Amino acid sequence: MDHHFSQRIFREKIINPLYFIHGRIPSPFLLAALVEAFLLVQSAGRAAVSPPSPWETTVREAAFLKEGMACFRHPQYQYECLGLGGTVMRVGSHGLTRPGPVGTPTNGHLQHLPYLSYQSWWDEEGHRHLPFELEGGYGVKLEPGEVMNFRHRLDIFTGFLEMDLGLHVSEGDPNPFQSLREMFVTPGGVLVMRVSDGANALKPFRLRVGINQDVRIYLNGGMYAKAHDPWIGEGEGKTQGLLVVAKRPKSCTATLAIAMEGGGGTSVDAKSMELGSTKPGKTVTFYIAPGSSYEMGDPATVAWKKAEAAKSRGFQALRQETAQWWKDYYGRSSVCLPDPALQKWFVRSTYYLGVFFGNTDIPPGCNGTSIESFAGAICPEYDLVLNQMALLYGNHFQEARRVVGWLERSLPRAERYATEGLTLHQTSVKYSGGAKFGPLMGYDGTILVPPTTGEGIWAHEDFAGNNAALIALNYVDWSGDDRCEALAKRILRKTTEISVEDLQWRPDFESYLNRNMPATVQQAGTLFGLRESIRRGVAEPEWSEKAEKILIPTAEFRGKKLLAVGPGAKLEENAGDATWLSPAWYYRVMADGDPIVADSYALFRTSKTGNYTFNNGWMGVVAAKLRNGEEAVRWAKNFLQTGVTLFHDSCFGELVADFEDFKKTPEVAAHAAYLCNLTQMLLDGDDAKEV
Repeated sequence: MDHHFSQRIFREKIINPLYFIHGRIPSPFLLAALVEAFLLVQSAGRAAVSPPSPWETTVREAAFLKEGMACFRHPQYQYECLGLGGTVMRVGSHGLTRPGPVGTPTNGHLQHLPYLSYQSWWDEEGHRHLPFELEGGYGVKLEPGEVMNFRHRLDIFTGFLEMDLGLHVSEGDPNPFQSLREMFVTPGGVLVMRVSDGANALKPFRLRVGINQDVRIYLNGGMYAKAHDPWIGEGEGKTQGLLVVAKRPKSCTATLAIAMEGGGGTSVDAKSMELGSTKPGKTVTFYIAPGSSYEMGDPATVAWKKAEAAKSRGFQALRQETAQWWKDYYGRSSVCLPDPALQKWFVRSTYYLGVFFGNTDIPPGCNGTSIESFAGAICPEYDLVLNQMALLYGNHFQEARRVVGWLERSLPRAERYATEGLTLHQTSVKYSGGAKFGPLMGYDGTILVPPTTGEGIWAHEDFAGNNAALIALNYVDWSGDDRCEALAKRILRKTTEISVEDLQWRPDFESYLNRNMPATVQQAGTLFGLRESIRRGVAEPEWSEKAEKILIPTAEFRGKKLLAVGPGAKLEENAGDATWLSPAWYYRVMADGDPIVADSYALFRTSKTGNYTFNNGWMGVVAAKLRNGEEAVRWAKNFLQTGVTLFHDSCFGELVADFEDFKKTPEVAAHAAYLCNLTQMLLDGDDAKEV
């Protein structure tokens, strides 16, 4: 039974949105009833106090645990991720952004470092930024302390991280002491950190806010291989708190407000931007609220009020509120899988989506947890689609709605790109109308300029716009939220206009092809846009004729017609890529039963497509749609290869054949693809056959 799934073994099943796509959704009310019926935890008729459900037990047991000095020195050490409300903390070994663990090399192109990020810290060119560092310790030099014993436990059921450190501080401290550090991020995006030192500590704990002087953009490669303007900041002392404001050219004004409470007294030094206890061996709590001028007129005032409000509510009240948010969040995705390892990573992957999308208005970038990879830009090309699919698969409609909200705010700029033009290096495009989305975009829809001249061809990529329409339409169809229907249709119409204007008739193929980039995914995206525009009543009259003559590239291989990368391409042994199967998955312009799908999958499964980690989930979805349960499980288990795709029992990396630092950077879309893989397997069409 290890390698098979059966409907009968599940205590419940997620309502899989793919069943309802393309107008088959019965009604918002029926969908809501179905979703409610399949939730494992139902309060009606239950006693006020009841034992944890099997699902809750599973989530609790999926906690991330790091313990022992060997773990502390592990060369593939992974930082825990805390986040909600647009604030994400990738937590260093001491609970701060400095220092990192001693055994982790950071000598690749990507700096594998902890950080504090906020959804609205950007520049005006589409680059995400990290203006602040959090460092702390003891004595004049704020020594973090040498770690003598080490334990981190991240309870993902409540979003609560507990760190128990044995520290030795060289500055006048002959004996080690224990330091308990507790952290979480509230649904409102406030980072709460409590430090409780043992009574034998000789120095009080102090926290310092550092300003980022070493700005890196897009790995400092290509056109970005130069010195970048640093952030310049200053602190303002508050009553039991500190307000720090940082600025740099062509960027937001970033703020960080820290309210504080502690036994034995506290103090603030605005000049050095330090604050903390005045007596050793005490407990001090920090309420840290980020802010940005890109979301509010007076970010300093707003952030300080937010920090003060959090302090007034107190540590325990905020912790309970956060725990309840996570409990409700998990309650929408309950499943029971027969394989414990797959089940554990279903839960953990769901956690990662909550961290980066929970109560968050601006989606994460490529890699999600890496700010400098792809400049932290949002990726409608692939990542955002996979993330949104996973949110919808898991009934996380509130989070999915916020992604659509970002598309809505980005649409006016996309319309300007279409009519005023877009230039990426030496490649320019301009249209008579429509809306132009790009593969990498900033918080406001700014299309990122890639590092190299050759990558300027991204300007010809239309399917990022088709994906924007797909994301919006899927949300409307699967959630039943008709408030977004007009917006979804507008995005569909506008992005399809771009695709149509880029079409040209090719007599040699007797079909319409994209004149610049007729790859399979682009052709499939165009066909999706045309068909959906026709079906939803927003198409021009001539679009019907074009929809019938869009070429989906194929090639002959061993007497069979298979999907190919583009028109005229040839196939060979061990060829193929998961993205070539996009017509059969989310675009759904080819039926599952079309022989081309099964025959293409049979070849592509022998390729190295799984070396790009999220492709394993993509292939697993297709295998499940082909009712091949053993294959679908195999793809899912490919995610769990220790040291290959799975690192330090903490996260899935981006790419197998890559620099070590990239491998150690969690890829949120890989976790999303894993969720899609497993969830698609719950949608077999019978009650007896194992799939």
